[in-house]
Amino acid sequence: MGDGSIIVVSDCHLGLVAGGGKEKGIVCEPEKLGQFLSWLIRLKNGEKCSVKLGPWGGNRGEKVLKPPEKVLLIGDILELWDASDRAIEYCSRPIFDLLQKLDCEKIYLLGNHDYDLRPLLGVYPSGEYTMSIIEGCYPVQNEEGGEEKEGGKVKRVVTLRKGDRGYLFVHGYQFDKIFRFQPWKLLPGIRSGALAFGKYGDLFVGLLFLGIAMALLNYVVLQYFPLGSVGLSQGLLNLAFPVLQFLPLSFLGLSASFWNTLLPIFGVLGNGVLIFLWAILGGPRVLYLYGRKVWNRLVGTRYNRKASISGLRGWWRRFSKNKVVDTKNLRIVYGHTHLTDVILPDELGTFKGKGGEVSLTALNIPAWVKDYTEKHRQKLRATCLYIDDEDELFIGWDWNDKRPFLVPIETVHERMEKGAVSKDTGKKLLSIGWPKSMVELWTEEKVTF
Repeated sequence: MGDGSIIVVSDCHLGLVAGGGKEKGIVCEPEKLGQFLSWLIRLKNGEKCSVKLGPWGGNRGEKVLKPPEKVLLIGDILELWDASDRAIEYCSRPIFDLLQKLDCEKIYLLGNHDYDLRPLLGVYPSGEYTMSIIEGCYPVQNEEGGEEKEGGKVKRVVTLRKGDRGYLFVHGYQFDKIFRFQPWKLLPGIRSGALAFGKYGDLFVGLLFLGIAMALLNYVVLQYFPLGSVGLSQGLLNLAFPVLQFLPLSFLGLSASFWNTLLPIFGVLGNGVLIFLWAILGGPRVLYLYGRKVWNRLVGTRYNRKASISGLRGWWRRFSKNKVVDTKNLRIVYGHTHLTDVILPDELGTFKGKGGEVSLTALNIPAWVKDYTEKHRQKLRATCLYIDDEDELFIGWDWNDKRPFLVPIETVHERMEKGAVSKDTGKKLLSIGWPKSMVELWTEEKVTF
């Protein structure tokens, strides 16, 4: 590693738009991300910039930010579950044009929402420097071999060293027990099926529900009004027949003799085949349009800190099993939750491995999206993790004044625990350059001090 900085960004979900002009759901913010990348380009080209540290800086009043030598995009940069190809193209093209102009190494680590890019794993040109698309973990681990030592090969956990710290970067779905099951990897294929026919897919959705309704009607008629009898059942059939002739089932042969003789045997089978066909064509569209809404309503997305800690512990035990960890002061950096958090070693516990005890710290970085459904007030957005030889800092982006500012993790924890920060904390945040509107949001008071 050189003497520059590492910039870590997660969860941009480019292409995710509200649509219809209504403020609802989660939407991407490419204009804010574009501002930030333009600033990184200027920083790389020699522009000087610092952030005020205030009472969180110890004996230092400010921190001079170093130009990036590496930019890490750690997952869910593109929205390949819920966004259309057109929206993704429109939102992401300017972002990747800016990344191309950024003269530093670029790493794209796949998350769960952009896992469909897996066929593109490899190294690609991106301006003077390349962009590497990888999955799982960065740095990439040498799982097959290991170092030759006396007594055989020794596998090691490969880390990125900066100062006296070692870093591992993952997206974070690895810690989520729901995402440990593999079926979520089918979602990009379902999305592709939903978009394949465009809005014609809505026709198949209508036919699917119509087929289900017809199957239920057939069942009721056959169960309670046998078609071979006279009376009410024949009267219902005679009334329904003119309508049935215009339904998509007509190619089965909806003559009176067919209904009276063959339908009791083949009717259910025929409807079943049609329902299956329309489910294949229309089912992906249903999941694409309504799946996320149903999931959010039934399961929700609220951050469960205890579950995250438990999941991280389990992942680390599996990941480091039978490996030597040379770095004792290890950071796990991840996104996925859209929140900012730091989980300290005394919360995670000490882990013993082949190389001795390892002290783990987990750094959870937030998203670059606007969430109109936000219910947990500790959410923070448009923030990156900044790492150099001396410091690791959460840096927020003021999109009005187009400048960075420090996000003290102590303040994040205060808001997480109490719902709002104190008036005194609000004064300190103003003194280090926080936007007034953001201080008012975090103190839940009008700024009059």
